[in-house]
Amino acid sequence: MSYRPLSPLDSAFVTLEVPGAPLHIGVILELEIPDDGLDSRTRFETLRSNVAARLHEIPVLTQRILRTPFDLAWPVFADDPHFDITDHVIRRAVTSPGGADQLDALVARIMSRELATDRPLWELNYIEGLAGGRAAVIFKVHHALADGVSGAATFANLFDLSPEVRAPEGSRELVPFDPLPSPLELLTRTGGDLLKRPGALIDALIAGLERAADIVDRATDALTGSPSSPHQPSVLQAKHTSINGTPGYAKKFKRLQLNLADVKRAAKSRNASVTDFVMASVAGGLRQLFATRGEVLSNDLIAFVPINVRSEGAEGDLGNQISAMLVALGADVADPEERIRRIANASRAAAKTQKEKSARLLMNLASAAGPTVASFAGRTLSALELFDHLPPVANLTVSSVPGPPIPLWISGHKVLTAAPLGPLMAGLALNITVLSYVDQIEFGMLACARRVPELAELRDWIGAEAQRYIDSTTGE
Repeated sequence: MSYRPLSPLDSAFVTLEVPGAPLHIGVILELEIPDDGLDSRTRFETLRSNVAARLHEIPVLTQRILRTPFDLAWPVFADDPHFDITDHVIRRAVTSPGGADQLDALVARIMSRELATDRPLWELNYIEGLAGGRAAVIFKVHHALADGVSGAATFANLFDLSPEVRAPEGSRELVPFDPLPSPLELLTRTGGDLLKRPGALIDALIAGLERAADIVDRATDALTGSPSSPHQPSVLQAKHTSINGTPGYAKKFKRLQLNLADVKRAAKSRNASVTDFVMASVAGGLRQLFATRGEVLSNDLIAFVPINVRSEGAEGDLGNQISAMLVALGADVADPEERIRRIANASRAAAKTQKEKSARLLMNLASAAGPTVASFAGRTLSALELFDHLPPVANLTVSSVPGPPIPLWISGHKVLTAAPLGPLMAGLALNITVLSYVDQIEFGMLACARRVPELAELRDWIGAEAQRYIDSTTGE
């Protein structure tokens, strides 16, 4: 039996997962159905066969994640001897009339469900019944397998650059996998010295807590704002709001699509980046949300912003190589132009300081804590619903992922639109992730249905704020 351990950060996405907040990511693709004369069932079976034929190009898709008993060691990847493609490539249909609302509702239901841990942690849903003669693919993969950058590079092998379906590379034969180790065998092989001492579990827990506390202390010192950077938030600055707390099982999902050239033009005219434009638009929409709720913000809203810390050329490396920045959204600023100026100035100032200080922070924290502490912390915070009472690290997650600038096809279907799917981390009940594709930029918004029931309205308010920036640039 051969297996490989997950990195500490990849492992943390497994051990910290709590009910109501499954840590998977993905993408929703709307497709143009090819004029191939196939009936819908045959077309789906062809797509599934094409995916199966490329599995050897992406070995992680046939590997399970196994956790050591009591999480005394990091989880491991092991080839799944019972792998069955029919568990992973699934045919579904939206309810009539098959419009955007029906598709978004299906996405929300799929993203609410945890991936089954007795198989590789990914799923490709082929969706039929969309209005306008379209189909869709909802692809989700556990965050332990990849982050947004590595996921895009790795799973690109499932796609083509033309309607012609390319032949798989190399051998397509899958060698029979060895049986999986029993929990006791896995513990024996990975636990090492921990099994030789009666107090191993307690020792590991205490040592991990001490190391994690030291990392947090240093991170707090490093990321605390200073008078020279008044708009750079500290890890203690976010205040608890109605969108913070333990997420419920039910989710809502909405999309917002904008013209990428318009967004770039509006951002450039203000000496801002596309990410600054996104932040300012999100802040304007959230201002309207809280105003409608009659909720007065006692402080600015803080966004948890994942950042890529890969070295150049390592985009295709599997796993997570991310850290995070805290960004003040300027939601306390009424004037949209002043808001985007403040965000752009702060992001330029923080580009070197905070990014350098936070680089590798999440990886270092996961490594220092160890699997036992991460597992204990996740279960304790969830069981006691402490996210409803503890101060949040941030108020929401906002992420931006660069997508392909050229059209893609999957099994002969042209990809028309692409919207990202980000996770709800415990305590943060709203995730807004942005993805560019060809000439479009699309916001994917996932929220706890109980804490953000007005997600459709929030989508419209963010869209109106974005359009205001665009129209004022073009003079309309």
